[in-house]
Amino acid sequence: MTRPFREQSPLISTARLHRRQLLQAGMAFGALGALSLPLLALADTPTGQVAGVLKIGAIGPFSGPAAQTGRAMQQGIQMALDDARADGELPVTLDGQPVEIEIVWIDSRSDPQVAVAGLTRAIQQQGVQMMFGGWHSEVGLALMEAEVPWQILHFGHLAETPQIANRLNQQPERYRGWFKCWPSPTHISALYGEPLQYFRQQGLWRPANNRAAVMTEDTAFGRDWGEALQASLSEAGLETFPYDLTELTQTNFSQLLDKYQAMEVSLVAFTNTGNLATAEFVKQFRQRGIKALLIAHGIRWFKDWYKLTGPASDYLISLDSVPIALWQQWWVRRFKRRFREDPTIAAAGLQYDYARMMVRLLNAAGTLELDTLIRTLRRMSYKGVWNHYKFASEPGPRARSANEVMTGPFMEGFSFPLVQLFQGKARVIWPRKYAEQAFRQPPWL
Repeated sequence: MTRPFREQSPLISTARLHRRQLLQAGMAFGALGALSLPLLALADTPTGQVAGVLKIGAIGPFSGPAAQTGRAMQQGIQMALDDARADGELPVTLDGQPVEIEIVWIDSRSDPQVAVAGLTRAIQQQGVQMMFGGWHSEVGLALMEAEVPWQILHFGHLAETPQIANRLNQQPERYRGWFKCWPSPTHISALYGEPLQYFRQQGLWRPANNRAAVMTEDTAFGRDWGEALQASLSEAGLETFPYDLTELTQTNFSQLLDKYQAMEVSLVAFTNTGNLATAEFVKQFRQRGIKALLIAHGIRWFKDWYKLTGPASDYLISLDSVPIALWQQWWVRRFKRRFREDPTIAAAGLQYDYARMMVRLLNAAGTLELDTLIRTLRRMSYKGVWNHYKFASEPGPRARSANEVMTGPFMEGFSFPLVQLFQGKARVIWPRKYAEQAFRQPPWL
């Protein structure tokens, strides 16, 4: 179902910014937080040459427990649209006419109900015709269902849960407009078993026993990650116990730490997308002196992770995006010049790549007709800054379902290296081909 573009209005014309103005606005945004008004993809094109405006809803947790992640996502999208314009990719050409992109920010507040309400308002009242981005699996599941009647494309959402892939497998026609842009845990983010087994075989990690504890946030993502991680650790010969669930806003972990200490575990693995919950667990873990290696999955998804944890984060390991190649290091330098802070790659970097890919998709398809967009996207193979992106047309070893991004080695698919943290820096320790240093066993073991 295709709806007409919104005609050009005097309000949009007078709201257009020159490149220098937008760069200043971007730096102000970096200092002040989430923008309260929609951001126009910068338009130096004279109004008379533009046939209309395509409104795209960009959703994320711009407030609430994961607000830092949402802010990073906005920064990545802003930077991507500026770069796309500089490369002559904006305005996009749809139905033979040049069309500007206008971003409508939709705040999910990490809440599925809030997200769906925001989606509905954006479509019904603000004229949004396509959806982009997103964080949190439960939010993604809710949006996935709510968008069915509208028959629009949703691209760039970073929900990880395999429940989305299962829906795509079970009812591919119903959910065909949804593209899963973060692989399922079984394909990427829970695969800690193999490197841990290698470190152990090499004598780099010498645990006292095989016992491992898993703690995860009480969400669809957390539960699915916990199950997948337990399977990966078991394959590496570790004995795992039923995983423990925590809240995004939890800050007192004394009971869990008492439990892990009494169990005398040699490994503790956890994930939580609340920045304070993550920081507090890391600090309390170190304060207790638990003689275990700590996996802190997703700790670097928050820009101030080291400010909040300090030396307590030293020796932690995590699967995460880091700048390995020269072009990735260059992108990080550009980001820091613009926003005056380090980027969180999983949020800002991935949304940057997907926003650039979205612009190329629109130009390649030349229409908003859903089936044409789907066919075009499945044929695309896009080398971004952080990954090589290709979407599966059917389930397979590199993707759990059709419309899920495919995994693969570095720059051959979606991948995360394993890093170890020291003094606020992430050092690649796996795969061996790209390792900056060997794994170092924490001195408290």
